[in-house]
Amino acid sequence: MRLSILWMAEDVHNGREWRVAEEDFRVDPGAPVFFLSYARTRNRVAAPPRDTNQKVFQLFVDLSDHVVELLGLPAGRPAGFMDRMLDGGQLWTDDLAFAAGHCQVFIPLISPQYLNSAWCAREWDAFARRRVSLRPGAATTPGETPIIPVNWSVVERRSMPPVVSQRQMFSPTRLPSEIAPQYQEEGIYGLLSLGKNGKDAYDAVVWRLAQRVARAYHTHWVRAEVPVDMGQLRATFEEVGHDLV
Repeated sequence: MRLSILWMAEDVHNGREWRVAEEDFRVDPGAPVFFLSYARTRNRVAAPPRDTNQKVFQLFVDLSDHVVELLGLPAGRPAGFMDRMLDGGQLWTDDLAFAAGHCQVFIPLISPQYLNSAWCAREWDAFARRRVSLRPGAATTPGETPIIPVNWSVVERRSMPPVVSQRQMFSPTRLPSEIAPQYQEEGIYGLLSLGKNGKDAYDAVVWRLAQRVARAYHTHWVRAEVPVDMGQLRATFEEVGHDLV
């Protein structure tokens, strides 16, 4: 007879503890490690058709490659998820719901458009309402959570809603002295827009972001909770307490 090891897990959001069996810390093998949440940019009226989210996709590909390398993911295990529907933000698909309900790390690309997007608020809420606990033996620094907000196009912190500004924004460390300030001033969108002048900084920042994702994956566990109805999700960035189950 197989005996289950029980751990006392602490809820990251409110400090409560509960008993969790060892097998409960497992993650669906088909689930992406991270969910990349971004404000979709649509073609302007009378503009020629083009992929207006190409820079986001470049970040997604580069970050996915690094995460695969750092975590040694097996073939077929997706590193990340991003919604690439041409008319994204209007349809809560099964793939989107599964990714939002099973991923272990949530990466919102913070921009003025993001903070004004009801769809992005719903993606944030879908992840934030899930129970988060530290893995057995994990040691973290204050403020670390599996939600890792990233400067996409820079927003003044005072203009962010509290639910966003109170989170620890991603800030790369252990880099040449000029790189972190360049990221803070330009955002990843800016670094990509600077061409070869921003490439070295972009490459270094994305590598550090991948390391942060891998760390969150190893230190935190987020219980699966798939939202079945988009109407249940909040369309504004507000901190809301969710009942524990």
